[in-house]
Amino acid sequence: MIQKLGAVAALMLSGAHGLTGKRGLCYNNDNPSKDAVFANLYKGMDKVTWAYDWGYPSWGLDSSLEFVPMLWGLPSDNGSGWKAAANAPGVVNVLGFNEPDLTYSASSNIPPEKAAKGWLNYIQPLAGGSVRIGAPNVLWNNVDSSSGGDYDTAQWTEYFLAACTGCHFDFAAIHYYQDCVTPDGQNGAVWFKGNVTDAHEVLDLPIWVTEFECYGDEAQQIAFLEEALPWLDEQDYVERYAYFGTFPEYLINKDGTALSALGQAYATI
Repeated sequence: MIQKLGAVAALMLSGAHGLTGKRGLCYNNDNPSKDAVFANLYKGMDKVTWAYDWGYPSWGLDSSLEFVPMLWGLPSDNGSGWKAAANAPGVVNVLGFNEPDLTYSASSNIPPEKAAKGWLNYIQPLAGGSVRIGAPNVLWNNVDSSSGGDYDTAQWTEYFLAACTGCHFDFAAIHYYQDCVTPDGQNGAVWFKGNVTDAHEVLDLPIWVTEFECYGDEAQQIAFLEEALPWLDEQDYVERYAYFGTFPEYLINKDGTALSALGQAYATI
């Protein structure tokens, strides 16, 4: 069993310092204009206050949204670009490695000991400064969740923490992907709430759900959000969350010109 992060990694909790609101966006610049055009469709939506793009820079994210840079994986250079992004004016939170516990092509797929060394080199130097540090973004999809490889998520996290001696984290970052309605008819929102609760109990840190989605049609996803979002907003230990994702046929309509019905629901529930 994973020991609580507070006991393993010499963590200092800093509460909600530097937070502007819970609801956020995950986006990229994979669009004709090669910028944050889809995320910027949320400008003026009061409940949506922050965004990240799995890296840096922000690709022109509107200044009304707080940009949160991420060190997606181990840099191939000396990390100077990351250091500049993490110390840029207005940056108050940073995100660590993206799905280092998983092995598929879109994950950073970093063995725990190597991830710990990289963390101490590139992220730990930020501790004690003006930014809050999020632990690696791991999948938290029920017990033994994994896309393959040598470790399930719980094992990866345990080994990483054991190797990351003296590492500092202000919050834990998790991902969740499951059906809106399970094959045997169970409510996916109930499963989701159970997983977020479990992550907090195991990791003993404030939680950011930096990616989550239920698999289903648009009506099923809206029903999921109608139950999940008010619950997330009510949990003091949930600091932030971002539904996947700010792309056409997800939170953006097929033409890429406006929010989809799902996107409108995410902005207003």
